[in-house]
Amino acid sequence: MSGRALVVGAGVNGASIARELAGRGWSVTLAEQHSPGTVRSASGGDTRLLRAAHGNEDWYTRLACRARALWLELQEETGTRIWEPVGLAWFARSATGFEHQSVASLARNGVPHEWLAPEAARDLFPSLATDDLHGVLWEPEAGVLHARRATQLLVEDCGRRGVRVEPNRVTPTEAPGRDAVVWACGAWLPHLFPGVAEVRIERRDVLFLGGDASWRGTPGWVEYDGGFYGHGDVAGLGVKVAPDGPSDEVDPETLDRRVLPERERAARAYAARRFPALADAPLVGARVCQYDLSPDTHFLVGRHPERPSWWLVGGGSGHGFKHGPALAEYVADCVEEKRDPEPFHALGPRAGNAGLRTGA
Repeated sequence: MSGRALVVGAGVNGASIARELAGRGWSVTLAEQHSPGTVRSASGGDTRLLRAAHGNEDWYTRLACRARALWLELQEETGTRIWEPVGLAWFARSATGFEHQSVASLARNGVPHEWLAPEAARDLFPSLATDDLHGVLWEPEAGVLHARRATQLLVEDCGRRGVRVEPNRVTPTEAPGRDAVVWACGAWLPHLFPGVAEVRIERRDVLFLGGDASWRGTPGWVEYDGGFYGHGDVAGLGVKVAPDGPSDEVDPETLDRRVLPERERAARAYAARRFPALADAPLVGARVCQYDLSPDTHFLVGRHPERPSWWLVGGGSGHGFKHGPALAEYVADCVEEKRDPEPFHALGPRAGNAGLRTGA
């Protein structure tokens, strides 16, 4: 099956889907209202963590492994470095939490991992306080992706595959005439489809602290129960420290992207507690972006209830880049009716929490 497709949104998901469909013989137009990789989008961040651990959600663990392989292929094909193979440490506060569930899933799926005693993890970082940790889950094949550049590379490769990349703000009222329309609009999706795409748009404040040279190349890290994540100094950006907890609902078009003082104070306090060497580190950079959060943290992948040729794809915040090009293969299979979407991706009301965000 092939035909004419329109993909709306050139973020990581939209660009990946357009590229995948073009590779399958579709005639594809990719519409983007801003520049690909714009800092207004969730795909416009400097870096993103890529890891396979997703608690006991094996479907996402397998997809993350496939995505990592595809990102490495893109890096090889383009000759552009987008991947930093620094590994990732999960700071576990208990013996039965997210990390423990992830160990079982990683083992089932053959993903390299190691459980470290807290004191054994101290060598991974220039400084690390471990007195309140039960253990550390180490993923040696995890790392950091240069997110904005990776998104732009996908769009550039779309062009090489014959995709027409069009600067255009497309809305549902225009009813584009295509065999398939994929709305991969990130934070703009609920504005275009109110009451259909149940997604909440929340702000996130990301800080970069000025560590010394010993922080270059250190691993990524997640403290799931604490709601913080980050990585060492990548590409001279500084040490990333990011809170991941409930926040204000925002409009991505009008959001004032200056870090809130209270978020800076929280990030500094956490960094000083977990990494004592950063206690007096200066703030060298900051970024404000947004999450598009589904009620249960699963992706949204489903047909529009009144337009069966339209597909809505979203809810990727916190884990979109971990799956982007592999999610595109899945979405393309759904569009081509080679498979049905997973029930947990369906549109409509949801309950529970799959725990797929970076933090609890």
